[in-house]
Amino acid sequence: MKVGITGAGRMGRLHAEALAGLPDAPSLLIHDADPRAARGLADALRAGSGATATARPALDDVLAEADALVVASPATGHRSALLAAARAGLPVFCEKPLTADVTEAREVAAAFADGRLHVGFQRRCDPQYRSLRDEIAAGRLGRPLLVRCTAFDDAPPSGTYEQSAGDIFTDCLIHDIDAVHWLTGQPAVAVQADGARLLGDGDGYDVATVVLTLADGARAVLSASRLDPLGYDHRVEVLGTGGSLSVGLDERTPLRHVGEAQGPRAPYASFFDRFAGAYRHEMRAFLDMAASGAPSPCTAQEALLAQEVAAAAGRSARTGERVSVAVDALVGGVGR
Repeated sequence: MKVGITGAGRMGRLHAEALAGLPDAPSLLIHDADPRAARGLADALRAGSGATATARPALDDVLAEADALVVASPATGHRSALLAAARAGLPVFCEKPLTADVTEAREVAAAFADGRLHVGFQRRCDPQYRSLRDEIAAGRLGRPLLVRCTAFDDAPPSGTYEQSAGDIFTDCLIHDIDAVHWLTGQPAVAVQADGARLLGDGDGYDVATVVLTLADGARAVLSASRLDPLGYDHRVEVLGTGGSLSVGLDERTPLRHVGEAQGPRAPYASFFDRFAGAYRHEMRAFLDMAASGAPSPCTAQEALLAQEVAAAAGRSARTGERVSVAVDALVGGVGR
């Protein structure tokens, strides 16, 4: 099998290395808007793992030759690549969000109504998150009442990052929005959000809070910060009528008790560190989808729902108003 990768930055490299490490590793065709970056990644893959990897100067060349495509370019470049892949009939993995603009995301979701798109919400492939979902689905927590998500990054992104990746809601908290949908099986129907810039100059928020009202009346409370001086801290807690469980609260969580002399030993350094296993499982799932038609772990329709809610959170933060989400008008729903 030949898998094309468009985007040779940090996410393209991550997914390429994961694919190259599989026992049935495909041949990789690397493309980037900067041909030097594509050649550099292909050279590094061959030198590091002996992977069959070659650079391609044009995306059209990749689409003509590949059996599947990984879209790992900045979100502003997703639309054209995704629509071209849909026309070519290729199964596709796409980094979240679907596109930088929610209107474009609706167009893309409609183009992949056949389910041949896997959107990269890696928590769905994390063993701990999957175990939590199984506990909820089996009814062992009773009826979920409240979900609480912590999304504290280890360091702020570059000053221009949000121009291509989206704001704190679409880039960061969209992961937690999707996780809430996926874990509970309930879509958000209303959003109340707030944000502030406290860490430096700029237009975007670097701290934010979101309250989601779910379709069954339960609530989810999401909090985000672009900086945690002790390390990367992304957790979820679910409280139900029959018990409560958390994911991400362990010996590496960068959180100290009052009076504790030192922070945790070897805290998570970044999302690469915390979700390393999830990213490997993600590429395994994608290759299974591409090779044998296995179900997508996250369809375009599910990703669109998360992006609609993230966009609503941005509107709520700007206006101070609670924003309703017209779930029935979306292209899909929440898979269980």
